[in-house]
Amino acid sequence: MAYLLLLHQKMSLKRKVNKLTLAQTSIGTRKDRITKRIEAVQKSFAKKQSRLEAQAKQMTSMTNSIMNNNMLAMSSQFQMVDAQSLLLTNDSNNMYYQKEYAESYKKLQTAIQEKGYDDPTVKDLQKQFEANFTNNKEFQEKMQQAQQAAMQINNQKAIQKQMMQQYCSTFTTNVNDQVSIWLEAKTQELEDEEQMALAPLNEEDTLIDIEQASNEAQLTYAQSRLESIESALSNATQDVPKFGA
Repeated sequence: MAYLLLLHQKMSLKRKVNKLTLAQTSIGTRKDRITKRIEAVQKSFAKKQSRLEAQAKQMTSMTNSIMNNNMLAMSSQFQMVDAQSLLLTNDSNNMYYQKEYAESYKKLQTAIQEKGYDDPTVKDLQKQFEANFTNNKEFQEKMQQAQQAAMQINNQKAIQKQMMQQYCSTFTTNVNDQVSIWLEAKTQELEDEEQMALAPLNEEDTLIDIEQASNEAQLTYAQSRLESIESALSNATQDVPKFGA
């Protein structure tokens, strides 16, 4: 009678172990699916975050590029001048321009390029140029005035250049700060959306983990009981009298 009872328990436990094993496989499949769904959502939001960061980088790069281009475009306004350029440049706004000096200087330079310094004609032109201008007291006074004017112009240009650089730097910093604030706000908004999207998935994932742990515990216990009963059945079989022994 005891043997038959053990045999009945064995068959019942085997069915339970098979059922729990099948359930564990099913739970594992569901676990894999929910894990993939969670990963898909995370990847989707990671791509959105990357696009936000790329957009922010593009905005700051564009601002920096515009400011740099503006500085390059205005660089000619900040070029330093000297007395020579004031005397040679024919500009309606240039009160220091000297027509005779400019023409004589150009004529001398052209002759030097064509004939060289050792040519007698060049030497004559050089002497004439020095007599009329370089060593001429009246012209020296004009040169001195032009030098003082060049100094004032350069000082003013330096101030204007510094102010423009400061403006560009401040403007760039302000824009970049605004972009950083925008990116931070958008990132927070995106994180909130991700949490909302993941909340039901994470809850389902947690329930699956609980179910899997419970099923695993039941399976372990059932397998242990089955092993004990199979051992008891084996011992009972050995104790049965063998006729003809």
